[in-house]
Amino acid sequence: MMSHDLASALQFLAKALRAAPNVEISQLDFSKQKDRIMTSQGLALNLSTLAELSRIERQQWASLIEEYQFPIEIRTRDASRDILGKLLRYLEENAEAREKLKKSATRGPAQASPEVMRALTSLLDPDE
Repeated sequence: MMSHDLASALQFLAKALRAAPNVEISQLDFSKQKDRIMTSQGLALNLSTLAELSRIERQQWASLIEEYQFPIEIRTRDASRDILGKLLRYLEENAEAREKLKKSATRGPAQASPEVMRALTSLLDPDE
């Protein structure tokens, strides 16, 4: 998968998630929004994107959370996917934190991994 394809898929996924009700990720139900749902090709691309995000190492997510001082508890048994879920829930509920991330991503290099910052920026700002 090419980086621009990943960025486009993340943007599309972010729009779909914003259009859905604000619920826990495990409770997402797109069946009520069939006319707003993406094609199976788009869904496949977005699932591929999520799989790529889950491959980002646990320590990279932890570094980002620490750098931005997000109040997210990371337990020793949390996998990178668990941390990603916690981070997405936190960002979903905190517009100020999303803005902080967007601004810092455009400012320049952060201590957190550039890959993580690009992925989160794509999710947070689908209109770019």
